[in-house]
Amino acid sequence: MLIQLFLIYYGLPEIGIRLNPFLAGIMGLGLNYAASEAENYRAGIQCIPRGQTEAALALGMSQWQTLRQVVLPQALRVVIPPVTNDFIAMFKDSSIVSVITMVELTKVYGMLAMASSDYIGLGLLTAAIYFGLSYPASIFANWLERRLRYDHR
Repeated sequence: MLIQLFLIYYGLPEIGIRLNPFLAGIMGLGLNYAASEAENYRAGIQCIPRGQTEAALALGMSQWQTLRQVVLPQALRVVIPPVTNDFIAMFKDSSIVSVITMVELTKVYGMLAMASSDYIGLGLLTAAIYFGLSYPASIFANWLERRLRYDHR
């Protein structure tokens, strides 16, 4: 991801494409995680037994109805854990965008710690902020997984 960020922020201007650090960071994170997310969704859709699709088509549903009403609801249950894990990892990886002059939490920590020489206290505070922002996402994902379980219905 670091190389992607460097190529996007420092390499693209060589061919005439200039991006501000925020947009370059979004593009870098997006490109880095897009393939992984696509694979999560592909695996979720393909894990649904072929018989589900065949049964829906035999009942007269169109391909679109079959996908929307039969396959995707079942695939959603399967993809929640890896997708949630990837989004939490992406949130944590967002600290890497500081290498392209994007000021975010870790960069602010570095600047404040250097100015005050309090690396431990501010480091623990920064870690607590990351934890405080990540943990609710994992709690929500756990709740959603339990809510969508097959045996729960």
